[in-house]
Amino acid sequence: MTDACIVLTTCGSEETALTIAAALVDQGFAACVNILPSVKSYYYYMGGTHLDEEVMLLIKSTTEQFSQVTQVITDLHTYEIPEILMFKVSAGSPSFLAWLREAVARVE
Repeated sequence: MTDACIVLTTCGSEETALTIAAALVDQGFAACVNILPSVKSYYYYMGGTHLDEEVMLLIKSTTEQFSQVTQVITDLHTYEIPEILMFKVSAGSPSFLAWLREAVARVE
């Protein structure tokens, strides 16, 4: 097991996604954020089902930074209840994991 994790969130616009991605990387809470446009989400909310186009963020960070990642997403997101899901990375290439830790630790 490593201390690396992937955090997922979706945004209603590319502008919001870019704002969140920049804040996370610039503040050192994430090493990298992949921005995946044109994700279709079908979901239940407020008494009905909805189909919307969203932008997904794959946030590469560490478990120690999860609370800060969550706070940045919550502060900058336009959704009342933003999706914030953290998945622990059980294994990865040693060089990538070392880079991730170094990139996140640079601001601590």
